[in-house]
Amino acid sequence: MKLICIKCPRGCEITIDGENIYGNMCPRGLEYAKEEQKCPMRTVTYLAKMGENIVPVKTDKDVPKFMVSKVIDEISKLNLTDAKIGDVVISNVLNTGANIVVTGEKYIGE
Repeated sequence: MKLICIKCPRGCEITIDGENIYGNMCPRGLEYAKEEQKCPMRTVTYLAKMGENIVPVKTDKDVPKFMVSKVIDEISKLNLTDAKIGDVVISNVLNTGANIVVTGEKYIGE
């Protein structure tokens, strides 16, 4: 299996051949490759509704990759009345241990 590491800007091409992992330039790449083998994890970024507007949100920690679409479904159910940067709008989303946090100002619709 070949991967492009996403843990730093370097973007190392990592090869996983059975138990052998090579191509990483730092320890984070090695940990990333091991994680990708057993349970890939991802940060989720999305836009939540706030009335007629939208506001950017993200998970405050990675969630299992297979749950990304389910987390997005939960965010899609939101219609916030008021939220500011740093507010937790969903705690422990789907029992993943991750919170959904507002990351920016609302975008005003036209």
